[in-house]
Amino acid sequence: WARALFVLPAFELRGSGPPPGSKAELLRLWGAGEARPFYGGLCPPCQAPTAFGRWRGLPPAPPGPPRLRVAYEVPWRDPWEPFYVAPARGVPPFDEGFLQYGFNRISQACELHVAGFRFAVLDGAFVTHRGWKEPGGFHEGREAELGRNRQRFREFKRGLKLKYPNSDRRC
Repeated sequence: WARALFVLPAFELRGSGPPPGSKAELLRLWGAGEARPFYGGLCPPCQAPTAFGRWRGLPPAPPGPPRLRVAYEVPWRDPWEPFYVAPARGVPPFDEGFLQYGFNRISQACELHVAGFRFAVLDGAFVTHRGWKEPGGFHEGREAELGRNRQRFREFKRGLKLKYPNSDRRC
């Protein structure tokens, strides 16, 4: 597990109620249309490799105190930008050249993939964001930022080939 990242399925919550305190509560909100996978209305491919349907269909946790467990592993696919927990050491640092909006988490996940990390989805853990992310709901300069970072990402990927010459993984 030294080269594993533990993925937390991410969800958006509608409304102003408290965040769910358990997976069962989150699943109830999802079924009622009050929760959905993160970026579900904006960029479904950006979270699709998490395999939300598979996560939703896992058997319920056994009785007792909540426990974390690896449910399954998934390969990284562009443009996945998972939310994850990683070891404190050995993980390539985030590239701070991606300023403002776009490609910041994708670039780091891409590099982790090329560097040989595995992505293990946890059951019994998740993160939430209050509010739906929707097209048109961003600030005025978002598209310009996205364009600059898209170009930077192309350069970043070329640099990964030099940084990891023995890796057979690409973004």
